[in-house]
Amino acid sequence: MQNEELDGQLHLANIDPLHNRQFTVRKRDGRIVPFDETRISLALESAFKASAGLSQSKPLPEGVESEVLRLTRAAVKESLRRAVRGEMLEIELIQDCVETQLMSAGHHNTARRYILYREERRRARALRGDRAIDGQLQTQLFVSGADGSREPLDPQGIRRDVIRACRGLEDRCSWQAVAQETVRNLYDGVRADEISQAMIFAAKARVELEPAYTFVAARLLLDRIYRQALPKGS
Repeated sequence: MQNEELDGQLHLANIDPLHNRQFTVRKRDGRIVPFDETRISLALESAFKASAGLSQSKPLPEGVESEVLRLTRAAVKESLRRAVRGEMLEIELIQDCVETQLMSAGHHNTARRYILYREERRRARALRGDRAIDGQLQTQLFVSGADGSREPLDPQGIRRDVIRACRGLEDRCSWQAVAQETVRNLYDGVRADEISQAMIFAAKARVELEPAYTFVAARLLLDRIYRQALPKGS
């Protein structure tokens, strides 16, 4: 019964009473989709479960469910208030509203969990090669050749190189961390030699945390030397 009430109340929330229209959201890839307030509710549920150490399959206590409902209403209200004022509803804006409501209500630990989740998603997009340039999401970076040509960046190639460099050191070194840091430091039009240099720097930056990254950086440097010394296809 409570879930039916939640669905009914949230369904009404995405209607603008002033203009009698459905709100829309611009996603990071530029697509325009209907505003879906249930995503806010699910995100808040996940954050509260993570904060309480509960698995995602377990239900929240009844009192927490009520708080999720209240916070969802507040985040929806704030998001739509900004839309009525003329702001474009975007994913980041909505997530900012959720964070604000969590912090205002004193749920600081849950807010940290939510912020960590956003950061993890951001890193995943970076590893895929998603990047915002001049306010627009560019789903593919390009690598500049010496002759002025441009080829799509291959994030999987970076992953393969870093995984190979971490082989045998997986218990101490995270290839994911090195690959993510590498992609974060790239830009559209990067040169191939700058990519290999970025991988080396990403590994060296973690040496203070774990000395074994010295070997990862050394392997990446050796790989770079081989590629510079040997013609392609040799």
